[in-house]
Amino acid sequence: MSMPVKPLLISITLFLLLGGTMILLAFMYLTDQTPGAAIDSIQREGKFFLYKHNMVEKLSSREITLLYRSTCTRKCHGRDVIEKKPKTAAEWELVMTRMKAPDRAGITDRHADTITRYLQNNFLSNVPTVLPEKTMKFVKKYLWRMDFGEGDLFLDIIYVPREHLSLLRYLGVSNLPPDQQHPLFIVYINTHRGTVPDWNFAEISTFRVNKGNPQNATGWKVLYRDGQRHHIQGMLTFPDIDINQTNEMEVTMKPAGMGTKTFQWSLPVPSSQE
Repeated sequence: MSMPVKPLLISITLFLLLGGTMILLAFMYLTDQTPGAAIDSIQREGKFFLYKHNMVEKLSSREITLLYRSTCTRKCHGRDVIEKKPKTAAEWELVMTRMKAPDRAGITDRHADTITRYLQNNFLSNVPTVLPEKTMKFVKKYLWRMDFGEGDLFLDIIYVPREHLSLLRYLGVSNLPPDQQHPLFIVYINTHRGTVPDWNFAEISTFRVNKGNPQNATGWKVLYRDGQRHHIQGMLTFPDIDINQTNEMEVTMKPAGMGTKTFQWSLPVPSSQE
């Protein structure tokens, strides 16, 4: 004879409760947590699992922070290794791409995208961090100019002289002809809360030397754009100049809603980075 339904359900319920209790106790023992903390951890990891498989649409700000910490600063690194070494938006995306490899952290695409945005929002550098220390000091002293921002938009621009074209491999530029003659600038536009408009900097930028007449830009090429439109990096070029006859150089930009932005350089730039 078969067992009555009601006693069977009671038996199954008791079995599940007992099993769940044993799992919770084991988890508390292994993680050294209180019952409340252990239950929170189990719920959180369950939500991360559902999010990874697109069964949860989004995470809260707190949950994103916990996802970052549980994925990056507990399994891979201490927090100082990450948080005291900000990187550009493009560099963070490259780091997370490497972390998705099975022999690294094995992070899924969705988790990687979420953590990338978190790192870009919280630990952002305005200039490349892969530059050697001596080169970075040279760049900041002679080549890098910045605007402190209008609202939440920030502009940074790096002049790359012909004798320092080797810098371009650190700045996201490849396949540039070695005989490049035009004045060349790498531009970074960053925002934390809004979105970066789809500006064509060739249309809103002018260039002049020795306080002469302004010249229009000859080209604008986007080198990096994140999926949220918070970060854009591009290359801006202008007509050729006689660098030996130039003492002062000025780039003026007029992004809509930001007023006029002017950046100036004194020439000549030292040919050595010593």
